[in-house]
Amino acid sequence: MSDEASGNRDRDDDRQGDGRRRLTTEQWAQALGISTAPTPPTVEGYDEPCPLTARQVATRAIILQGVVAVASGVDPEPVIVWLRDSGIWSGVSPRERAFLLDPSTAGRKERIGFQWCQEAEWALLWVIGKVEALGLPIRQCDTRRLVDEIIPALGTDIEPFLANAVLRAPGVLLAEDDRVYDLWCRWHAARRIGGPLPEDLDEAVLYQRVYALEWLHGIEPWDEVTADA
Repeated sequence: MSDEASGNRDRDDDRQGDGRRRLTTEQWAQALGISTAPTPPTVEGYDEPCPLTARQVATRAIILQGVVAVASGVDPEPVIVWLRDSGIWSGVSPRERAFLLDPSTAGRKERIGFQWCQEAEWALLWVIGKVEALGLPIRQCDTRRLVDEIIPALGTDIEPFLANAVLRAPGVLLAEDDRVYDLWCRWHAARRIGGPLPEDLDEAVLYQRVYALEWLHGIEPWDEVTADA
């Protein structure tokens, strides 16, 4: 094969059906000046404390795990008993409570939405130091590790998990929050104008991270968080 033919093939391979050049999320983010590090550089000098405590964040992560489990087919009754016996049932949002009490009321789309909340849970686990880094939103979380190693098992004592949760430093949280929100806005802007889009970015993972970190601002209750772009 000639060099010219090889070059033409490479250029064709770099095109999607709509004519846009294929990019990885890493290439796309770098071109936009967005950090591609596992955890972006700390925002130095920022010391505004998180409005929520580590315990509140850890509690929400456990609740999300219960909701995800039921959405994935686990019997809701032991999940409800566990949350009640653990003293955190009051932290279950109205929408989550309705689902746990009667999963049959949720349609397919809503159930899938609850399953995807595992990605928001993963982001919150990073916030309290249970996950080392989030990285770019190009793959789903490690479900095996989440279930087997991080979140307390169904029916067990959650107090050690809550007591050991520690919020990351404000400058670290802000840096990741800024990166996630920047990616979200840039993604939607590119879609609106038909610009190049990264082929490996997982929009659902990115959305759940945006949702979780927006909730962390302490302004909106869980069911009412907005993830505008």
